[in-house]
Amino acid sequence: MKFHQRRRVMEWTTEQKQVIEHTAGNLLVAAAAGSGKTAVLVQHVIARIMDPKDPVKLSEMVIMTFTEAAAQEMRDRIKTALEEKLRAHPDDAALIREAGSIQNASISTIDAFCKHFITENYAAIDLDPGFRMGDPGELKLLQGDLLEDLLEEEYAAGDADFLYFVDTFGRGKTDAGISELVLKLYENAASHPWPEEFFESCLEEQEGQGRAYLCQQLRTTLEDDAERMGYALTVCTEEDGPASYVDTIAGEQQALQRAASAEHFEELISKVKEIRFDRLKPTKSPRKGWVTTIRDEVKKDVKAIAGMHVGLDPEEEKKMAEGMKRSLRGLVTLTQKFHARYQEEKEKRHMLDFSDLEHKALEILYTTDADGHRHPSALADDAARRYREILVDEYQDSNFVQEELLRALSAERFGRPDVFQVGDVKQSIYSFRQARPDLFLMKYQEESYPKIELSKNFRSRNEVVRAVNHVFRRIMRPSLGGIDYNEKVALHYGYPKAPESDVLDPRYHSELLLMEASSKQSETLFDAQMSKGEAEAHMIAQRIQRLHAEGVPYRDMVILLRSLGSYADTLVEILGADGVPAYCTSNEGYFSTVEVETVLALLRVIDNPQQDIPLAAVLHSPIYGFTDEELAMLVAAFGALQSILPPAATTSKDGTLSEDAPHASAVQSDDRPQAPDTEASEITDPMEEYQIKMDTLPAALREKLLRFIEDLQHYRQMSHYLSIHELLYRIFDETGYDRYAAAMPAGKRRKANLDAMIDMALAFEKTSYKGLFDYIRYIEKLKKYNSDQGEATIFSDQDDLVRIMSIHKSKGLQFPVVFLSGLGRKFNKQDLNDAVLLDSEMGIGCDYVDLEKKVKIPSMQRAAIRKKLAMDQLGEELRVLYVAMTRAEEKLIMTAAVDRIDRLLDKYPDDLSPLSGTQLQSAGSFLEWILMAEGREKLERTGADRNVIELTEYTLEDLQRTAKEHALHRVALQDVMRQAVASVDDRTPAYQEAVQALSYVYPQEEATRLYPKHSVSEIKETEIEQFEVAHASAAQKGWKLTVDTSESNPTGLRPESVAQYQEKAGAEVGDAYHHALESYDYQDAPEHCMEQLKEKLPEAEWKLINPKRFQAFLNSPLAARFRRAQAAGQLYREQHFMKQVPNNYLFPDSDTTEPVLLQGIIDAFFIEDEAIVLVDYKSDHVRSEETLIGRYQKQLELYAEALESITGLPVKEKLIYSIILEKTIALN
Repeated sequence: MKFHQRRRVMEWTTEQKQVIEHTAGNLLVAAAAGSGKTAVLVQHVIARIMDPKDPVKLSEMVIMTFTEAAAQEMRDRIKTALEEKLRAHPDDAALIREAGSIQNASISTIDAFCKHFITENYAAIDLDPGFRMGDPGELKLLQGDLLEDLLEEEYAAGDADFLYFVDTFGRGKTDAGISELVLKLYENAASHPWPEEFFESCLEEQEGQGRAYLCQQLRTTLEDDAERMGYALTVCTEEDGPASYVDTIAGEQQALQRAASAEHFEELISKVKEIRFDRLKPTKSPRKGWVTTIRDEVKKDVKAIAGMHVGLDPEEEKKMAEGMKRSLRGLVTLTQKFHARYQEEKEKRHMLDFSDLEHKALEILYTTDADGHRHPSALADDAARRYREILVDEYQDSNFVQEELLRALSAERFGRPDVFQVGDVKQSIYSFRQARPDLFLMKYQEESYPKIELSKNFRSRNEVVRAVNHVFRRIMRPSLGGIDYNEKVALHYGYPKAPESDVLDPRYHSELLLMEASSKQSETLFDAQMSKGEAEAHMIAQRIQRLHAEGVPYRDMVILLRSLGSYADTLVEILGADGVPAYCTSNEGYFSTVEVETVLALLRVIDNPQQDIPLAAVLHSPIYGFTDEELAMLVAAFGALQSILPPAATTSKDGTLSEDAPHASAVQSDDRPQAPDTEASEITDPMEEYQIKMDTLPAALREKLLRFIEDLQHYRQMSHYLSIHELLYRIFDETGYDRYAAAMPAGKRRKANLDAMIDMALAFEKTSYKGLFDYIRYIEKLKKYNSDQGEATIFSDQDDLVRIMSIHKSKGLQFPVVFLSGLGRKFNKQDLNDAVLLDSEMGIGCDYVDLEKKVKIPSMQRAAIRKKLAMDQLGEELRVLYVAMTRAEEKLIMTAAVDRIDRLLDKYPDDLSPLSGTQLQSAGSFLEWILMAEGREKLERTGADRNVIELTEYTLEDLQRTAKEHALHRVALQDVMRQAVASVDDRTPAYQEAVQALSYVYPQEEATRLYPKHSVSEIKETEIEQFEVAHASAAQKGWKLTVDTSESNPTGLRPESVAQYQEKAGAEVGDAYHHALESYDYQDAPEHCMEQLKEKLPEAEWKLINPKRFQAFLNSPLAARFRRAQAAGQLYREQHFMKQVPNNYLFPDSDTTEPVLLQGIIDAFFIEDEAIVLVDYKSDHVRSEETLIGRYQKQLELYAEALESITGLPVKEKLIYSIILEKTIALN
C-alpha cells in the first residue's frame, strides 16, 4: 500500500482568504480538523503587517496559544514567512523591522503572557518582583500541610457548622475525604475570575435552578421522543407500513408534545403521568418491528419520567434545605479559610502558581470603585490602546478567567473591537483544565457576531472524511457535544480536483475490527486465560503486520487510546512478542517502573528503616539479592523484617557489629552456632538478644545482612549532609544499580529513567522544602495528583516503531494510519457518585443527611448537578472520539474486544430510525456510539454497496490459526535455508567448520520447546479428543462433537457447522450453570432458587437456567452435603490453583522431566470427616455416565492431586454432577 502524498495547493479557499484578509473588528473562526488553521493564521499575521493602508506592527499584536509547542510553532512559521517576504522585498523597511523583532513579539501561552504582564506591572499590586513559579509537587505538599494544620485548629475551635459538615461528609477515621472536598471546591473557585464571589454564590438558594435544569432536560427528552414517534408514524403511512398503528401512534405523539410544552417541573411530571400507551391493532406489516422498537424505547422514557420524585412535605423540605445549607456553609467557610491561608503562605515564600498568574493579571487590569462596581483599570486602558489585535488560538478551551482578561485587553469599549478568536468546539477536550466550550458556543450562536467557517479538510483522504461524517451526523447534537453536526460544520474534502489515487478506494476504507474473546475460551485454546485487552492487542498486531507487508512503515502507524494506564504496557509487550516494534509516549508510568520503584524504596528505608514493604523491596532487589527463602529465614529469626536492624543501629568500618555489641566476634564465625538455650533466652539486654538471633543465621546470610546494615548506616549518615541529587549519585556509584539497569532489557530507557531521578531531585532542591523526608513526601504528591512525568523518551519520530499514545496527546498531530483502540472500554463515571458534586454554573449539590435517623434523602439540586455533569462528561467523550478519528491522514482502523459480537450487533440492527437523546446518553463506550451510528445492516454490507466503515470479526480461533501459520512459516524458512546450505560445495574446510558449528544439538533441546505453563482445560481437551476418536463410529465421522442425529437441524448448516453451533450454545449454558452454582446460597429454600438466581445473575444467563434441572440438583443428596458444608464454613467454590509438575507427568509421550506449571479452576470441593470431596459440574449433552467419565477422568485426577498437595488432606471422593442426566457420578 503506497500513500499518495497530497500537497497543499497554494490557492486559498474563499473562506481562508476571508480570514487572511480580515483587518478590523472581532472575528470568530470555526476551524474544523485539518482545515489548515495554522497556515491561515500565519498568513493573516503577515497580511496585517504588510497591509498597505493600515499596517500593524508585531509589537501591537498579542498572539495567545494553548501550549508552548504551539506558540513556538507559530513563532517559527511567522519568522519563516517574514524571511520569505524579505527575500522578495529586501529593501522593505517595515519587513526588516518586523523580522528583527520576532523574538520579542508577544507570541506565547496565556500563562506566559500573564507572567510577562505582571512582571512589568508588579508595583500596581505590591507584588515582589523576585517571585518564582511553584513546583507542582511543592505546591501539593504545601496544600496538604496547610490543610492538616487548619483542620486541627478547627477541631480545637469546635465551630458548630464545621462539626456538622464533618459529621455529614466525613469518611472513615481520617480527614482524607474532607481534604479532598476542600481542594476540589478550591480548584473550582480558582477557575473563576473572582473566587470570593464564587464562594458566596455557592451559599445562595439554588434548588429552583436545579429544578428548572431538570425540567429543561426532561422537555428535551420528550421532544426527542415525539420526533421519533413522528418517524414511526411516517413508516406506518408508507406502502408496506403497519397502517393499523396510525391512530394510536399519532395520539401518543400528541400526548408527548403536550407534556413537552409544560413550563414547570411539577406540571411536566403530571402530564407525563397522563400518557397512555394502548394496545396496538394486529398487523402483518413487515415493518411493524421498526415501529414497535421505537415505541418501546419511548415507553421506557415515559415510565422513568413518570416515576420521578416531585416533592416532600413542606416542613420536611424546609428541614432538608436548612440541613444542607448548614453543611455546605461548613465546607465553604473551611475552603475560604484554606484559600486565604494558602495565598498568605505563597506570598511569604515569594511563590506563585499558574492560577495566580491569571488572577494577579486580573488584579492589575480591573479596579473597584466606591460603589463596589468593577471596571477596567488605567493600566488596562493603556494596554487596550496599545494593542491593535488580540489573536487567541484554541479558543474553545478558554475559561472564564481568560475571557475576563480578553475583555480588559480589548479596545472594544473604545469603539474598536479587535479580538480574533480561532477554534473548533468539536475539539474541546480539556474540561479537567476547566475549559468552557460554551464561551465559544455563545458567540458562535449569536447571529450578529462575525464568524467564518473553515470546514474543508486538507489532512485526510476522502475515505476518512466520509467515515467521520457518517458517525457524527448521527450522534453529535447540541444536547450532546454542544453543536448540531449539520452540513455547515461537517468535514468537507479539501481536494475537489483530486488525483486518481484520491478517488474512493476500498483499500483505504475505514475499518472496525471486533474481537470476540472470553476468558474460558482462551483457557481452552491457549495455555492460560487471555483478557479481552490481550486478545485485542494480538488482533492489532496481526493487522499491523499485514499493513507492513504491504509496504507501510511501522513509523507511519499510531495506536490511540482514551487513557493509557496499564493497557499501554500490555500493548507494547504483546506487539513486541508478535514481532511489531512499538513504544508508548506516555505522561504516566514513570514512578511504577521497576528501576525507579527500587531506588525510591531504598530512599524510604534510608529515611525510615522501620517500613517493612520498602525494606523487603530493597532486600529482594538486585542491589542486595536476598531470595524469598532468605527473607523467610530473617522473619523466622527476628520475628519481623524491620527487626533485622540492630537496636543501636551502629556498625564498624570492617562490617562487624561495634565493640559495645556483645558476641561481636561470633558473627564472623564460619560455623553455624546452636540455637540459644533457655537461660540465654531470658537475656534482657536488647543488643545481646539481637546478637543471639543473628547467631542463628547461616554464615553466608549473616554476611549479606551485615553488608546491607553497613550500607544503610552509611547512606543514613550521608543523607544528613548531602543534597538529594548528590545522595543519588553516591548510591548509583557505590551500588552500580544504574549500570545494572542499563544492562537489563530496554536498558537504555531504564538508565534514562534513573538519570531523570537526578533531574527531579535538582528540581526539588529549588523548592522551599529540604531534606530526604520532604523529598519522599514530594514524590508521593506527584504520584497522587497525576503529576507523573512519564518514562524517559529515547526514541525519535524517525525510528521505525509503532507509536502508542493517548488521544489527548495526539491533539494537533496527524498520522498516516491511525488505530483507534480500546473502544469497548467503559467510560469512567466514578466522579458522578461523589457525595458532594460541584459545577461552575450550578454551584454545589449534596443530599440531605439526617444524622439522628441516620438516613440520606436525595436532593433535587444534587440530582440536577449530577445530570448536568453526566451530560457534560458524555459531550466531552463524544468530542474526544471526534479528535481521535480526525487524526488519520490515509486510513482509520478502529478496534475493540467484546464477549459476544452477535449479541452486541443485535442491539443496533440498522441506522434508519433517528436516535433519541436517551439512547445516546445510555452509551457506555465509544464502540456503542459507533454501532448506534452505523447499525449492523450497514456495517455488514459487502461489494459495491459496502459501507464506508468495514466490519471484520475476529475470534480467538483466528489468533490461534495465525500463530500456527507463523510457526509453519518459520519451519518452511528453515527448510529453505537447509536446502541452500546443501547446495554449497562441501569440500572446503570453511564448509566443514560451518557444518560442525550449525550441527550442534543442545542436549536439552526438548526442554527449550516446552510451554512453561499448562492449564487443566488444555489437558482436558486433549483427553476428550482422544476419547471421541476412540469411540467414533462411521456415522459420526466429520462431526467435531457427538450430535444427536435424531433431532432436526434448525440451522440448516453442514454437520461440522452444526457441531460448532451446538458447542457455542452449550458453552453459554455451561457458563450460566457454573455461575449459578458458584453464587448460590444453599441456606435458602430450594423452591426460591430462581428468585435468588435472578438477583445474582445477568438476565441473559438467568434465562438459560432450566428451573427443573436446577431444582433437581438442589434436591439431590450432593446438594444436602453442600448445604451442611456451607453452614460449617467448609465449602469452597471456584478455587484457582497453580502447581509445579514434571512435563512427562502431563504428557507421557515426552521424555523430559523438566518442571512446568499446571493451573486450573476447581468448581467446588468441601471438607467432610477431615477429607476432601471434589465436585465438578458438567452440562454436556450425553446419554451415559461412561461418556462423562471417559472425557473427564484425567481432569479430576489432576484436580485431586493438586488439592492433596496444597491442603495436605486426602481426597476421598471425586464426583461429577451431570446437569443433563440430573445425577451424581462417582469416579474411581
